[in-house]
Amino acid sequence: MSLPSDWDKPSAGNKAICDRFLYGTFDYSGELPYRLFVPKYKNKVPLVVYLHGADAYGSDNELQLTMHDIGTVFARENWQNIHPCYVLAPQCRKGRHWAGLVDGTRVCSLIRSLEAQYDNIDTERVYIYGYSAGGVGCLEIIKYHSEMFAGAVSICGATGRRNFDALTRTPLWLIHAADDTIVKASYKSLCGYGVNLGSRDIYEELKDVHNDLHYTEYEAGKLKNEYGINPHCSWVLAGRDESVKEWLFSK
Repeated sequence: MSLPSDWDKPSAGNKAICDRFLYGTFDYSGELPYRLFVPKYKNKVPLVVYLHGADAYGSDNELQLTMHDIGTVFARENWQNIHPCYVLAPQCRKGRHWAGLVDGTRVCSLIRSLEAQYDNIDTERVYIYGYSAGGVGCLEIIKYHSEMFAGAVSICGATGRRNFDALTRTPLWLIHAADDTIVKASYKSLCGYGVNLGSRDIYEELKDVHNDLHYTEYEAGKLKNEYGINPHCSWVLAGRDESVKEWLFSK
């Protein structure tokens, strides 16, 4: 994948956090590489599932964490000191998609496997979040496996109308930049009714029927002018937003 010159890059300290994640491979109708952060805390704690974007597709079991800081925000010491948790970061192979039914089921089967292996995972507090292709995957997975997740955050994601109403079953926070040109915040504004739905479209359609739906939209120019990064990289601000993370862990 050819990345724009203004793409977000990881911070200098990110690799040290990545190195604390264990390596694993899960086999369910195909292999799924994954990394797992195991907290020091032994009482019941949440499990956070993180889905990377298309810029980290592969099989090296590294890129999903090293590409950006967003995959390690819940493993950082300042968060773990207050909210200890497991962090699961699978890696999607090239040619596959998190949004595929088989791929989504594979992720959910891995979660069940880890719940059986680590008896201090609180099965009532499993959260999922992702950016870009991972934001899309996050939405598709909660459509078909809502019973598994207490809350979800989709960053610069989108979805289609298939099983759309099922999104109301899971507490959900959507995040997008208004001027994102890679995954648009709104497709309806461009083509009327629209088959694809960006974060703004999803919010507008569900806000009156969803009991716990939130939407953050960064105004046009904010990411580029204030941070020097591509408007698609809304995960940078999302990862720094304590209110979103606290909301997720309150579920």
